[in-house]
Amino acid sequence: MVATVFLIGATGHIGKALMRELAADQETGRLRIKVGARSGTSHDLIARAGLEPIGFDLDNYERFDAALAGSDTIFLLRPYTLRQLMYGKQVMDSACRVGATAIVTIGAFGNPDTPWPVIGWNFLVEAYAERSGMSWTHLRPNYFMDNVLQQRDRTSATIFNRITRPVSWIASEDIAAVAAAVIRDPRVHAGKAYSLASFASSISDIADLFSRMSGRKHTVGVTPPEKMMERLLAQGREPEYAKALIDYIDAVNAGRVSEISDVFDTVERVAGRPATTWEQFLGNRAAEL
Repeated sequence: MVATVFLIGATGHIGKALMRELAADQETGRLRIKVGARSGTSHDLIARAGLEPIGFDLDNYERFDAALAGSDTIFLLRPYTLRQLMYGKQVMDSACRVGATAIVTIGAFGNPDTPWPVIGWNFLVEAYAERSGMSWTHLRPNYFMDNVLQQRDRTSATIFNRITRPVSWIASEDIAAVAAAVIRDPRVHAGKAYSLASFASSISDIADLFSRMSGRKHTVGVTPPEKMMERLLAQGREPEYAKALIDYIDAVNAGRVSEISDVFDTVERVAGRPATTWEQFLGNRAAEL
């Protein structure tokens, strides 16, 4: 019998890469892949990827059961806001009601005893998964390479970021490759928490690499906390979440987050291929440089 997978949050950087990873599984009949679609644009994107779009909105929990019905494995990528706590609970409650047997979560990397809310809130969602009765696997990425492109002002060739210390990074396609491996055989990965962080670099190092690969001198601009707060609120983060994120970055810069530059061989061990380097990541996006 072919297992059915339901992907939640699959139209961003990680989700698009995951759909590409799983397209062949759908085409060959190895898996049936259903993907939550909140809008017509998302519906069309999913259909073009060769997967099955299903109407789904995290803000409409009363329709979760109908959407998730028949699913064996749930992939849950939540928005990084305080709302993720209830979103996670409601999705897992629904998954249990419809008989799903496995949950794969995307959270955030940090030590288990982290005192920082922006990391700890993810651990609370994971803890709920662990008591759900479903098989569970947690993916914990550190900083996303993809976000640096969004933080860069192309006109001035400036990368705006408040982080002043080296941190560890992961490419979205590597997160997706690990997620796909877990989704294909959730029993093998049951009860595992995978840290996803492959290479440590400072923003200055990354700006130098941008300069070499683009032929344009790139510099680093430090975003003032009030500007960062303004941007986070405009993106839909709650004030409490935005402040917690700024506090976390300040702690990183003060050397109070000891694990922030840790790296792991998770991509190679789980996905069976080397992790994407910064040079490869930027080379694959040469048109954007």
